[in-house]
Amino acid sequence: MARGKSRLWLIILILILVLLGAGAFYVWPHLEGDPPQVALEKPLKYLGKSNTVFLRVSDQGRGLAWVRVTMQQNERKGVVLNQAFDAPGAPVASLKLAVNPLEMGMRQGKATLVVEAADRSWRNWMKGNVVVKEFPVMVDTTPPQLSSLSQIIRLNRGGTGLAVYTVNEAEASHGVRVGDQVFRGWSPWPQQPNTKLCYFAYADGNPQGMNIDLWAQDPAGNQVQMPLNVKVRWKNFKTDIINLNESFMNRVAARFADQIPTDRQTPLAKFLWINQELRQLDNAEIAKAALPSQPYQLWQKTMERPLGAPKAAFGDRREYVLDKKEVSRSVHLGQDLAHTERSPVKAAAKGIVRYAAKRGIYGNCVIISHGQGVASLYGHLSELRVKPGDEVQRGQVIGLSGMTGLALGDHLHFSILVGGVFVNPTEWWDPHWVQDNVLLRFSEAGLSQPLPPGQQ
Repeated sequence: MARGKSRLWLIILILILVLLGAGAFYVWPHLEGDPPQVALEKPLKYLGKSNTVFLRVSDQGRGLAWVRVTMQQNERKGVVLNQAFDAPGAPVASLKLAVNPLEMGMRQGKATLVVEAADRSWRNWMKGNVVVKEFPVMVDTTPPQLSSLSQIIRLNRGGTGLAVYTVNEAEASHGVRVGDQVFRGWSPWPQQPNTKLCYFAYADGNPQGMNIDLWAQDPAGNQVQMPLNVKVRWKNFKTDIINLNESFMNRVAARFADQIPTDRQTPLAKFLWINQELRQLDNAEIAKAALPSQPYQLWQKTMERPLGAPKAAFGDRREYVLDKKEVSRSVHLGQDLAHTERSPVKAAAKGIVRYAAKRGIYGNCVIISHGQGVASLYGHLSELRVKPGDEVQRGQVIGLSGMTGLALGDHLHFSILVGGVFVNPTEWWDPHWVQDNVLLRFSEAGLSQPLPPGQQ
């Protein structure tokens, strides 16, 4: 009898242990102790009038229960987000927050964005693991102040303009906007950090009457814009008719045989791809290569005019005709100069080589940055004598003229780019233009030329 009772109690004990083990096996995952992870998509330092903040909250345990975002400044507190998640809980929440400090009664100055999140763990008496993360921010809803130091700026269609102005915030981005085209400004006077300059272009393809404005935007996203006093002289460029034939188109296509898409089968289809699509791609890549620049003016006086008799000019229109029907158009974005074959090609001014390689219709070409968004391009070269990163001096030989790319005879294609936009290069060879459109801007503002330190 006693042995039977002992066996019964043993069985009961085993059942209790099994039940406890099963319960622990079920409950233990619900008691995981890792809190949710909180991260902003990008660092947040300033908040302006209206802000979009992207927040990522994740929990790889039991999933998210809720997320709450508030903004706090001394005794003021505003709710940005209060979101609960249905069971079983989202493992990840990518949240787009609309943060409007003024609507929450915040003032200019320091504040804190507070993110709280909890998971569905049974810890903390079923309240879950809670994380609180604070992001210090600066509330700034006041736009920068702009002031132009330039008087009337006279600008040619396809030409370059220069604006000198002040911006009262050191960290603000700034420049000139021509229509939708944005040109970056520079701060080249260390002793006058609020004084800026910006070279800008009225692109040859722009219509008449586009707005030309100064702009500035601070790190909080506050923007200001004001019109510049610019008078645009409108110039009509000449048009050349080029009659195509199969022999000519085949000659052109042969130069780009390794680049033409295989679905372009006919001589016309190949020519159109080269003259339109490849040209557009080349110009975009050249603009990208020409944009990296320095804050100081590396050139002085004028750009040196390359050797050679002038041929095709900047802005020349070309209409391509096949069987008395127009099939394509292009615009010449530089000045062609022909001298003797394989003539030495010299740098127009001091600068840094940004590109030295083959580039589509331009063939072997060199791009040199001269500071403040101004760059020069030398195309169709037969030989390159510089490499990217080289510092070159005015008059230094950088290559030899040739007929690479879309050139059908030995010559140099010379271009100037401002902020990545092709402009008329002949302006930059003219000392009168430089005096009236560059040096005058500095004297109006009582400033020295923005040369590198030690050269002013």
